[in-house]
Amino acid sequence: MLQTQEQKSPSPSEYLTLLFDTLLNRSDNIFIILDMSTWAVDFISPNVERLLGVPLEKARQNIRLLGETVAGEAEFIPRAEFTSIPLHENQCWEREHFHLSSGEQRWFRETVYHETLSGMDKFVIVMSDCTSDKQFTEHLRRDLAAAKNANNAKSSFLSNMSHDIRTPMNAIVGFSMLLSKDAAEPDKVREYAHKITTSSQHLLSLINDVLDMSKIESGKTSLNLSEFNLPSLLEEVHTIMLPQAVSKNQTFEFQVQGSLAEELVGDKLRINQVLINLLSNAVKYTRKGGCIRFLVQELPPPSPKHTRLQFIVEDNGLGMSPEFVHCIFDPFTREVSSSTVSVQGTGLGMAITKNLVDLMGGVISVTSELGKGSCFTVELTFSLSTQSTDENFWIHHGLSRIFVVDDDEDTCLEIQRAMADTGVQISYATDGRSAVRKVIQSHRMGKDFHIILLDWKMPGMNGVETARQLRTHLHTDVPIIAMTSYDWSSIEAEARTVGINAFVPKPFFVSTFRRTVEALYSEKEGQHEKAHSLKGMLFLVAEDNELNAEILSEMLDMEGARCDLTGNGQEVFDRFLQSPPGRYNMILMDVQMPIMNGYEATRRIRACSHPDAASIPIVAMTANAFHEDVQNALDAGMNSHLAKPIDMERMKDVLAGLAHQKK
Repeated sequence: MLQTQEQKSPSPSEYLTLLFDTLLNRSDNIFIILDMSTWAVDFISPNVERLLGVPLEKARQNIRLLGETVAGEAEFIPRAEFTSIPLHENQCWEREHFHLSSGEQRWFRETVYHETLSGMDKFVIVMSDCTSDKQFTEHLRRDLAAAKNANNAKSSFLSNMSHDIRTPMNAIVGFSMLLSKDAAEPDKVREYAHKITTSSQHLLSLINDVLDMSKIESGKTSLNLSEFNLPSLLEEVHTIMLPQAVSKNQTFEFQVQGSLAEELVGDKLRINQVLINLLSNAVKYTRKGGCIRFLVQELPPPSPKHTRLQFIVEDNGLGMSPEFVHCIFDPFTREVSSSTVSVQGTGLGMAITKNLVDLMGGVISVTSELGKGSCFTVELTFSLSTQSTDENFWIHHGLSRIFVVDDDEDTCLEIQRAMADTGVQISYATDGRSAVRKVIQSHRMGKDFHIILLDWKMPGMNGVETARQLRTHLHTDVPIIAMTSYDWSSIEAEARTVGINAFVPKPFFVSTFRRTVEALYSEKEGQHEKAHSLKGMLFLVAEDNELNAEILSEMLDMEGARCDLTGNGQEVFDRFLQSPPGRYNMILMDVQMPIMNGYEATRRIRACSHPDAASIPIVAMTANAFHEDVQNALDAGMNSHLAKPIDMERMKDVLAGLAHQKK
C-alpha cells in the first residue's frame, strides 16, 4: 500500500521570491538601485529592455544610457537633484520616455528614495508606468475645454444669429410693405421684387449654413465615399464659378500641374462644397477687374494605392489682417472694415469648409496680406479607383498621331505628358501659321494626323482662321476639337461653320478628351460597320499555333474574308516578299513565334523593296496586351494592336480607324 506524502508549504522566502520575480519581470514598473558614492548600478530589473528597449547588460554597465529614452534633452539622473534628497526621504516627478526600438511613447512617474544599506547611501528608483492615467487626465482636460468652448459658441451663436437673420428679414418685410404701397408703379415693383429675391436668397444661404454647421457639430455629418471622375468634378466647379467671375470682370485662371490620377474614391459632393466655398469667397472679396487663380497639383502619395492632391485658391483681393487670419475658421467670424461692410456673409462658410476638410482627413491653411489678397491651400488624400478602363482605346480606334495647336507651349508639353502612356504620338505648334504648315507637310509625307486639338484664343491667326485653313488640307473625317477655358456656348455656332467638330475644356484631362472622342466615334459607329465590312478581304496571317490559326480562319470565313496562314515570322516575310502588289489587304502578326518573332518580321517587311512595304497595314495579334506591348508593336512599325482572343467587331473598328488614317 502506497503512502501519500503530505505536501510541504512554501517558505516565506519562497513567497517573497515569487512576488519579486512577478514584479520585476511582468509588471510595468522598473526598479533600480544606485550607489550614491560611485553611481554604479547595484541592481536593475530585467523588464528595462521590454519597456524601454535598453539591453539589460548595457544598462547595468552605464545607467546613463537610459537618458537616450527621455523625451527632450533632460538627463536620466540629474545629480544635483538626487544629492539634494535628504536621507529616508524621496522626490517624485513625471517624464515622457520612448522605446528605443519601437518608438512607442510612455509616461513614467519616477520616484527616487534616499536610503542606506550596510552603512552605504543608496538611491532606490521606482519608475511606474502612468501612461493610462496621463491619457485619462488629458482627455478630461480636452473635454472640459470643449465644453467651455461649446458654451461660449452657444452664446456667440445666439448673438450673431439675432443680427444675421434680422438683416435680410427686415429687408423682406420692408420691401413687401413698399410693394403694396407702390403697386401701381411697375419700375418700383420690379426693383422691390429684385431686392426681396436677393434678401431671400441670402436668408436661405444663412439657414443652409446653420443647418450644415449644426449637423457637423453634432457629429452627424458622414462621408458618402464612391468612385468619381476628378476632371468631371473640376469641370463642374469651373462651370459654376466662371460666370460669377465674369460678372465682376475678373480673370479666372484654372491650372493643373502634373499628370493627375483621374478616377478616385471620395465624397464628390463634399469636395465640391469645399472648393466652391473657397472660390466663391475669392470672387466675393476681390474687386472688379481682379484675378482669381485655381491650381490643382499632385503631392507625393502616401502609398501606391492613393493619391494626394493640393488645391490652391489664390486672389489679389481685399486680403485679411494677421489677427483675423488666426480665427478665420471659427464660426461666425467676419472681418469688418470699410471694404467688407457691404459684402454679405454669414461667417459660417470657412468654419464649415474647415470641418469638412477635417472630416475627409485633409489639411487646410491660409496666408493673406491686407490689401493684397489671400491664398487658401487644401490637401486631401484619395484612394485610387479600381475601375478598369480600356487601356488600348486609342489603338483600337486607330488613333496614333494627334496634333496640338496652342500658343502656350507649356500646355502642349502637358498634353504630351498626359498622353505619354496611351501609345499616341503628340506633335504640336504654338501658332496657327506653323500649324497649317506642319499639317500640309505631314499630309505630303502620307502621315496625316488623326485628330487636331486647337486652342480657340491665340494671338495672330486665331482659332477661327486656323480651323478654316486646316479644313482645306484635312479630310473631312479628321476631327478638329477646340480647346477653351471659356464658356463655348457663345462661340459654338461660329466654330461649327469653320469645321470644329467638338469642344473640350481647359485644362486638359485624358478622360475628358477620351469621352469627347468616344462621342464623335459613336455617331459614326453604324457607318463604320457598313463601310468597313471584312467581306472580300485577303489577310496574310502569322500564327504558330495551329488551333488559333484554324479558329481565326473560320471566323474570317464567316465574315466573307480569306486568309493565307504562315507559321512564323520568317514565313510571313517570305510570303509577303513574293506576293504581287496589292494582293493582301492586311497582315495580322502574332508576336511570339519561333525562328523569327513578329517584331523582327515587321521591321524586315517595312525595310524591304516590296511596293506595299510602307503602306500595308500590319496589326499585332497577341495575348500581350499591356501598354508596353502596344508600344513595342508601334515601335516595330505596326499600325495597331489586337489582343487575343480576337474579337471581329474590334477588328472592324481597327480597320475603320486604319482606313480613316489612310484618307
